[in-house]
Amino acid sequence: TMSPTSVLLFLLQLCCLQMMLVSMPTCKLPGKMVRDTHNLYDLTQTSSQSQSWVLLSLTVIGSLQCRWSSLVVYECLREANLIFTEYDVPEGDGGLTWSQQKLEDYQNLQDRLVEENQCVSIRASASAVLSPFFRNVTAVVEQQDGSACGWEILRSDLLQVLKLALHKHHGCFNWTRAH
Repeated sequence: TMSPTSVLLFLLQLCCLQMMLVSMPTCKLPGKMVRDTHNLYDLTQTSSQSQSWVLLSLTVIGSLQCRWSSLVVYECLREANLIFTEYDVPEGDGGLTWSQQKLEDYQNLQDRLVEENQCVSIRASASAVLSPFFRNVTAVVEQQDGSACGWEILRSDLLQVLKLALHKHHGCFNWTRAH
C-alpha cells in the first residue's frame, strides 16, 4: 500500500509526464488485441476488487489525453511481461488456479503487443512513474510464501487497468488494424 504522500507524489509525476506527452507523435494500440488481452487475463472465475495506485492513476487522469491511457496500458503490459519472463507462475498445492491455456494465449498476445507497439512508449519517463508498483509486486512474487499472492495482485490490477482503459478510452485505440 502507498501512503497518501506517495500517491500525491505519483500524481505530480503523472502531471509532469502529461506535459511531456503533448509533443508525442500519434501512435495507437490495437484495440482488438488489448480487448483480447483483457479477456484472456481473466484467468479465474473469481474477481478481486483491488484498488491499486495504477488503477487510481487511470481514474484520476482518465479525462486527459489518449496518449496517457495508451502509455499506462503499454507500460503495464511491458512491466508485467518482464515479471512473466523472469519468474515462474506457481502451480499445484499453494499455487494458482489459473487456466493454463488462457495464460499461454495471454502471454503470447502480451508479447506481441509489447513488441509491435513500442512507438507508444517514451522510454524511461513512463517506466520511472510505474516502476515502484511493479517493484512491490516483484518483491511479493519473489517470496516463497507470498508468490501466489503477488501473481494474483498483478493479475487483478492489470485486469482492472485494461478494463478501465477499454471502457473510458475506447476511442483511443486503433480498431481498424488487422491483427
